[in-house]
Amino acid sequence: MRDSVIITGGLGFLGSWTVDEAVKRGYKVIVIDSLTYAANPEYLRHHNPIIVQPERKMVWSKVILKNGRVSLLNVVNTHNFRVSKNISKDIEDFLKSDSKVLVIIDSVEDFDLMLEVFRFTPYIIHLAAETHVDKSIVDAWDFVRSEILGFFSTIDAFRRIWKDEGLFVLVSTDEVLGEIMEGEADENAPLKPRNPYAAAKSSQEHFAQSYINTYGTPIIIVRPTNAYGPRQHDEKFVPTIIRNALNNNPIPVYGDGRQRRVWIYAEDVAKGILDVFEKGKKFEIYHIGSEYELENITLVKMILEIMGKPESLISFVEDRPGHDRRYRLSYEKIKSLGWRPETSMEEGLKITIDYYTKVYAGRSLV
Repeated sequence: MRDSVIITGGLGFLGSWTVDEAVKRGYKVIVIDSLTYAANPEYLRHHNPIIVQPERKMVWSKVILKNGRVSLLNVVNTHNFRVSKNISKDIEDFLKSDSKVLVIIDSVEDFDLMLEVFRFTPYIIHLAAETHVDKSIVDAWDFVRSEILGFFSTIDAFRRIWKDEGLFVLVSTDEVLGEIMEGEADENAPLKPRNPYAAAKSSQEHFAQSYINTYGTPIIIVRPTNAYGPRQHDEKFVPTIIRNALNNNPIPVYGDGRQRRVWIYAEDVAKGILDVFEKGKKFEIYHIGSEYELENITLVKMILEIMGKPESLISFVEDRPGHDRRYRLSYEKIKSLGWRPETSMEEGLKITIDYYTKVYAGRSLV
């Protein structure tokens, strides 16, 4: 009986949506998150989570959550947060309690912690990662550390404890396949990463396949297309469009704006991840896609039209190095599990615009 699951990176954008979906389906969720710049405990505040950090790893002493910002103070007495002297005891107490979410603030690179936590459940959904391509182009080290070292720590701890039991779901990305200039790529397409972020994610997939082949480790790989929606860090494309439009500032669009992406609402991605977790076959790869393939410039114009803002805000800027022109995934396999994208592009954008309008006014972050 699967009654609990570990979700790494559960304080981030897709991670928090996945936690929400897991709780809706009746799971108790143990989140492991290092609370990087793109993560925030407020994303899960509606679950009233218990938040702990191992005493040996204490780098700050209090989390204050206000208007979407994390502030650090010297006294620990807020938001069910405490320093943990015994993580195993905290997990045991959580699993016996009525609480739905336990958050452990620490890095997945902490192999000893992974060994300690993973023994409580053989079900893992791994989302912990750095995800912003532009940052990987400037300096790839954080991506090597998070994607490669962090993934190795988690998958090897899982293998050592559970061997061929349970299930480890690795959430990858469509970018590992590189440009798809015509048609669409299925799950058997070769990996052809074209930027450091995609290369780091490809490394995860290569390690995963090697563990499947060598040890029979029960792994499933999931590759979503471009997700958007509430909680996404404002460095990403859709929040940048909305923020600049709200402030009547120029909206930067790389190159000629003709790069094509397939877009999908974050909640639909989370549902797809949980459907694969519950019904997918081990050792398989599943794509999560949609029919909303748009040129970047078209997406910008759609958002401006919904917001009632002029297209004169669009500002073309120098393209980033190695910018892929197009991605598109076949997602017939996940349809066989009964999954379909449920949120239309217009509906998803309206929800997202409303969310960021409130966020940038300092009124909401849920």
